[in-house]
Amino acid sequence: MEDHIQDIENQTPEAENTGMQQPEGRKKPNWLSRILGGEVLQSRAVLRQVPLVVMLCFYAILLVYNRYRVEDLTKERAATLERITYLREARIELQKRYQESIKISQIAEMLEGTGIGITAGPPFELEVDGMDKMLK
Repeated sequence: MEDHIQDIENQTPEAENTGMQQPEGRKKPNWLSRILGGEVLQSRAVLRQVPLVVMLCFYAILLVYNRYRVEDLTKERAATLERITYLREARIELQKRYQESIKISQIAEMLEGTGIGITAGPPFELEVDGMDKMLK
């Protein structure tokens, strides 16, 4: 019982304020109390490193932004290449249709119903009476 009373008298004021007793074998690490108390942030060594930390944070943000930008550009490039391929195929298809439509046999078939027809020989000169008088 007397030991218990002596322990109470030997307690530090900090332990009485918190209501917790520290076991004699285990003490709170000094570095942990400094971090939690905010003493570390006030030291000159840490304050000198603040510009470096700010710069590193800026570079990290810039790196992330550049990664997303490159990814967007890569997607846009892939979509553009796909569209170019599609347009090339469409051009070739239209060119084929045009080539088919200008074949003489196709033209002859289209003109067959109209009665115009296509001449099989070379062109010939039309002679008109009185044309010489008109030109002079």
